[in-house]
Amino acid sequence: MFRTDPRRRKGHSVKRLVLFLAAFVLTVLLLAHVDSNAASRTVSTPSKFAGAFVNWGPIGREHTLQAWEKWLKQKPSSVLGVDFYGGTTWEDSSKLSWVPGIWKKLNPARNVVWSIPLTMKGTPLADVADGLHDAEFEAAARAISEAHPQAVIRLGWEMNLAEMAWFAKGHEADYIKAFRRVVEIFRRHSTGFKFDWCPGWGPQEMAADASYPGDDVVDYIGLDVYDFKQAGTPEERWNTFYVKAPFGLEWHRDFARKHGKPMSYPEWGVGNAGDNPFFIQQMHDWFMKNEGSIAYAAYFDVNGAWPTQIDNGQFPNSQRLFRKLFSR
Repeated sequence: MFRTDPRRRKGHSVKRLVLFLAAFVLTVLLLAHVDSNAASRTVSTPSKFAGAFVNWGPIGREHTLQAWEKWLKQKPSSVLGVDFYGGTTWEDSSKLSWVPGIWKKLNPARNVVWSIPLTMKGTPLADVADGLHDAEFEAAARAISEAHPQAVIRLGWEMNLAEMAWFAKGHEADYIKAFRRVVEIFRRHSTGFKFDWCPGWGPQEMAADASYPGDDVVDYIGLDVYDFKQAGTPEERWNTFYVKAPFGLEWHRDFARKHGKPMSYPEWGVGNAGDNPFFIQQMHDWFMKNEGSIAYAAYFDVNGAWPTQIDNGQFPNSQRLFRKLFSR
């Protein structure tokens, strides 16, 4: 029988061990690379899409928003809050100037989107454009700048809806002049403000772009989008009334791109058409598809003109999917 030199056999064993260890290390590295790729394909939804308008709660919206963040496993103070400044009268601009301070007191790290009425019922836009209510806007700008000098200012939103006091149809020039004047007032109080021009989606009662106030006074181009009762299946409604509609999602994307501005979605939600997880999925997918071109999105988590709150069990299928998609 042929016998191998034991010293050579030992040398071969060492070589085999080295080769085995090298192969093992390479395998581990390859698996880690695969895992990292898989993780990158399943990246959680960014916090910029998890903002919300929430209920006031016992002492302010901040605590409710903190519960919202925890529900979605987002980092503390990472999501934008949304609030509405003032009320239904000019006097409210001063009377309610304490509200931004409550936000700051409860959480100085939170940033907020402030929706600012451009006028009040009974006051024509021309009066604002001519400076007759500068004092009220000065008060609002002062209060917000002290609490949130980096705030997003959503001024005169949904101007294409007839129900708004600042409905622009037939008064487009006054709307534009008023918008530009108020932006100047706010800029005197903070150079960190970002200004959001935000129509409601769809044709509504006027062409939204007729009231666009100019690139020099707009930082974000927004769109408020809700799932309304319409004819057809959820899939048909999505394509007809949202994606392809006049002044719908594709128009919004193209208009913002034309003006070199990021998009925003300061209000969106289900509710008017009932429990519709398909709408939730499609909105999420639209956000992710256009992630690099969107500044922020905020869900309207309050039952207002119709039910929209999504974390209280009234829309269980939408709620389940929303939490899955918008969690970190």
